[in-house]
Amino acid sequence: MEEKPNNPTNQENKGGKKPYKKPYYKKRYNQGPPKKKSFWNADKIVSLSAMAIALFTLAVLLYQSNILERQYELTVEQQKASVLPYLQLGPSFSAGRYTITVSNKGVGPAFINGFYVKKADSIISIYDLVSYYDNFSSKKRSFACEFASLYKGCVIAPGEEIELLNVIGDQIDVDLIGNFFNKYMYNSTGSMKLMIDYRSTFNDAWVLETTFPPQPISKEEYGNFDFLDIHSLY
Repeated sequence: MEEKPNNPTNQENKGGKKPYKKPYYKKRYNQGPPKKKSFWNADKIVSLSAMAIALFTLAVLLYQSNILERQYELTVEQQKASVLPYLQLGPSFSAGRYTITVSNKGVGPAFINGFYVKKADSIISIYDLVSYYDNFSSKKRSFACEFASLYKGCVIAPGEEIELLNVIGDQIDVDLIGNFFNKYMYNSTGSMKLMIDYRSTFNDAWVLETTFPPQPISKEEYGNFDFLDIHSLY
């Protein structure tokens, strides 16, 4: 008869003892390496989307603002062009006549700030050409001259022409005046010239000189200048 192999479990049970079990808290679980958290999650996607929308809205507002500013500038330029004055100053002469006229060839009124004569390094504020001739010419006249005054506050309307000086008579008298003022007209050095300072309705200012070419220069480009009043010289 075969003998049964010894069974430890049966032997323990026979002795009334429970089999040994490893405590639960001592069990170890192999969890593996920790999972990496993804950079993109719902909160970050929402935040970045809101930021992108805000930046796009800002770009659109800046673009619209730039367009509106440019439209405003164009509107102002059109308004200025609609009232732009353009003065011309110069002489004309013929047999027995010599005149110096100023005319407004623009589409808006010209508001006069001053009428001047530049002689060497001095700029003299004058009111009319005859008074200037009488005080600064070595050859005195014995004949009458027609003239018009030009002073601060005068307005030259569009299309208006003013004769600042008009001499009609003997050729000797005409030449006497003409030879004196021709020195101030379109000479190459520009050391002697007539000047008119004027502005538009929008207060844009220019200086017109009897130099060549007789083109008005913006007051901003020309710059400010000091002058003497003609009454302080005699």
